[in-house]
Amino acid sequence: MAKALLLTGEKKVGKTTSVRNIIATLGEENFAGFYATERREGGLRCGFGITMLDGREGVLATIDSDSELRVGRVINGRVKYGVELGFLEDVAIPATREALADDSGKLLLIDEIGPMQLYSKPFRDFVLEALGGNHLILGTIMSPSDPWADALKVRDEVETFLLTLQNRVSMTEMLTMYLRREIAVPS
Repeated sequence: MAKALLLTGEKKVGKTTSVRNIIATLGEENFAGFYATERREGGLRCGFGITMLDGREGVLATIDSDSELRVGRVINGRVKYGVELGFLEDVAIPATREALADDSGKLLLIDEIGPMQLYSKPFRDFVLEALGGNHLILGTIMSPSDPWADALKVRDEVETFLLTLQNRVSMTEMLTMYLRREIAVPS
C-alpha cells in the first residue's frame, strides 16, 4: 500500500470520525498529528479548530475573523469564515515535526488537507515533507477539485479511499486492520 492513506468524500460523510475511530482503536500513543474540529455556539457552527493529539487546541477559522483569507458561502456580501493560520503554522506543524523526530515509528495524522489548510504554504510544505519522510500517513483530503490537492491525490505514494455513508464502517475497519499490522498493535 502507499505511504499516505487519505480518506476523501463528501462533506459530513464522516471522514474525521473515521480517522478518530481508527486512532481510538489503535491507541493515540501510536500517532502524532492533528485533526479538524467544528466550533459551535448555541447549536450553530461558528468556526473550525485544530485539535492536536497531545490535547492542545487552536482556531483555524471563525465567523468573527477579520482575515482576508475566507472560505464558505457568501452571507450579506461577505464570505462566512475568516481563516486564521497562526495555530496551524506556529504550533501544530512544529509540534508534530518534533513528535516525529525521535523516529519512534509513530504514524502521522493529518486531518484535513482542505481549503482552509491549503492557504498555508508551510502546511503544504509539511505535507510534501511528510511524504518524503519515514512515517506512514493517515489523513483526510478534500473531495472538491483543487489544483494542489488534485496533484497530491495522483502521486505514487498516495492512496485515496472514497468514504461514503454506505462504506464508512467497512472502510474504517479495513484501514484499522491494515494499520494494526503496520504498527504491530495486538488485536
